[in-house]
Amino acid sequence: MAAVARLEGREFEYVMKKRSVTVGRNSSQGSVDVSMGHSSFISRRHLEIFTAAAEDTGSGPGGGEFYLRCLGKNGVFVDGVFLRRGAPPLQLPRV
Repeated sequence: MAAVARLEGREFEYVMKKRSVTVGRNSSQGSVDVSMGHSSFISRRHLEIFTAAAEDTGSGPGGGEFYLRCLGKNGVFVDGVFLRRGAPPLQLPRV
């Protein structure tokens, strides 16, 4: 399967090969696609990054745009804006 996107952080790089990935911390109750360590400030399922584009084409509904949905109880900051659990998904910039 072709890469859908590449996520880059200070200490990791992850190639998305599916339309949705879960970011959080691994635990005895399960694992996530991208683990951000063992801090209790990071929920087991902290956030989801997904695209609404048609499978692997970058076209169709969503046109290759990516979104972030907060799943964690502590929320998440994106470019200085706080996003809490249950908020509508936030469209992410291309870079």
